[in-house]
Amino acid sequence: MVINKGRLTNFISGINGVAAGGNAIVNLPCNNRTHSLRFQCAAINYTGGTALPTVALTGGGNDDLTVTPTVVNGVITSVAVVAGGTGYTTGDTITITDATGTGFVGTVTAAAGVVTAVAVTVAGTASPVDPATFFTQIKLLVNGVNMRDITPAEILKIVMGNGLFPSRGELPIYFTPPWRNVNQANEITSWDLVGQSTFSVQFAISPNVSLPSLIGIQEFDYARNLMPDGKPFLQPTAQHSFGFPLVAGRNDINTLPIDFPISRMWIQGATPGNISQVELFQDGNKPLEATIAQLKQAYEDEGFQFGRANYINANWATNNTLRSQYAQPRYFDAAFIADDDQRWGKALSVEKSMILRIYSDIAQQVTVTMETLPGGFI
Repeated sequence: MVINKGRLTNFISGINGVAAGGNAIVNLPCNNRTHSLRFQCAAINYTGGTALPTVALTGGGNDDLTVTPTVVNGVITSVAVVAGGTGYTTGDTITITDATGTGFVGTVTAAAGVVTAVAVTVAGTASPVDPATFFTQIKLLVNGVNMRDITPAEILKIVMGNGLFPSRGELPIYFTPPWRNVNQANEITSWDLVGQSTFSVQFAISPNVSLPSLIGIQEFDYARNLMPDGKPFLQPTAQHSFGFPLVAGRNDINTLPIDFPISRMWIQGATPGNISQVELFQDGNKPLEATIAQLKQAYEDEGFQFGRANYINANWATNNTLRSQYAQPRYFDAAFIADDDQRWGKALSVEKSMILRIYSDIAQQVTVTMETLPGGFI
């Protein structure tokens, strides 16, 4: 077989156990170098709202009926008529124009052309749904070793923090991140799985989704990560989260793991916007000291995002077109980014001790999501 240097993109096959409240799993091949997995999840996904417009599916209605649906976990359970419209006959069917939902069918009761009630005939069909709603947990394991176990919301925050906006319903898992394509060594953190025994992704699916479905694609090639002398090496990025209680004021966290070089630490308070300053101490050095405003200014100059107003951030909540096409914008409160020029070799190494100092305006829980370079699947 001719070995081409370009990447291949194939469907991910064999995703098993997709059901509400279920534990799904997919076992992936270990004969390649994997660059990314992109999962697309769907479920009945109505947003709802007040006085939504409708479209007649059958009958002679003039599409001037407006309704307010009751939505429970994305499913329309009942419909209240706001404006009864004209030209309708009992038994006509309509659907609702919604920001995200599709497939609803309602059957109307009408008098003198005016709708007085709408019964739910079909609650909806599956459409792209927020992965943070669809999943409750995701784990990536190689040879049974848990390499990544952060939440779907944290995965999306990392992607958006690096300046990308995924499509609605998409959960992108990057091993060779697109934001590292600015340098020649962009593929060093790819997951070279040749010689490994197993590679699996485990998903816990929310019990609150209806008609869930999950598909995906895998981007890979058959090259290797090789040293100049031709020997293969591993440099995967691991991702794990750690939670701590904060008091109002200064908090010193000294129990974060320091076994492996640290590329990034993403910081999120339970009540967003209430962290005022971050400092980091490493073996007597101070790699970071800044107020949140200063930190954001510095990192945003390098292309990182923390929610500054742009078109999507400013308009997503009120623009149905944006809501139907893009994932909900979500960002971390703060971060420490060792390799802000995307050169993975600048990851922070700690020999003896590290203290992450966080100043919080209120007492709250904080989550620190760490990206580290363990040098193997360990």
